[in-house]
Amino acid sequence: MKNKILLTSVTILSALIVAACGNDKKKAPETTAAPTTEVTTTVTTTTTLTTTTGTSETKEVSLADTQRVGRGDVGYFNVPKDWVEYKDPNGGPQFQYASKDPYNMITINGYGKDQLTVNAGETFGAELLANRLYDGWQYNPKVEKTQKEKTEFAGEDAFLIKIQLKDGKYLFQWVFQRSEKVYDVLLEGTENTVTTLKPILEQSWSLDPKFPRQY
Repeated sequence: MKNKILLTSVTILSALIVAACGNDKKKAPETTAAPTTEVTTTVTTTTTLTTTTGTSETKEVSLADTQRVGRGDVGYFNVPKDWVEYKDPNGGPQFQYASKDPYNMITINGYGKDQLTVNAGETFGAELLANRLYDGWQYNPKVEKTQKEKTEFAGEDAFLIKIQLKDGKYLFQWVFQRSEKVYDVLLEGTENTVTTLKPILEQSWSLDPKFPRQY
């Protein structure tokens, strides 16, 4: 029940943030999702992604026992092979995959310029959405603490919002821009799950349904 309440709160929060703040006369345009194809491919080998950090440190991220999932409008990524697609009962265009509980979950949204309200003096981009999301989390009564930092996600400059709830749940939320679209990736669950899946998400996400791009 607590998990369902949180999911509802996140869905409502996203809707309010996308609609923007501070302009009663300006409403977010209604959007119609274009038909997309969902992909699920199981990876059973010890495939690894080799990554190079800014300090020339090389790291390998194993994709063993994962499956590649996703949708054309939000991208594709790897998750544990026992995770299943989750459908939020409150609807919404987001794409979600979760553990069978479903306490651990990944939620992805993608926004074009016609889907994210930009008020006077604002500029469309990852920073705009990240700031709105961060402000929203700070006023959420379920939140114990939040932190926002700059990072990289799938080779793109990104903002990472780290959230810890009062009930002990952890959430990592990345916001980044690829071409003319801003993406919002939310990973939530136990501290161990979030820590384990963080590098897999950061390196496996791409717009290629077949295999993650290597950086």
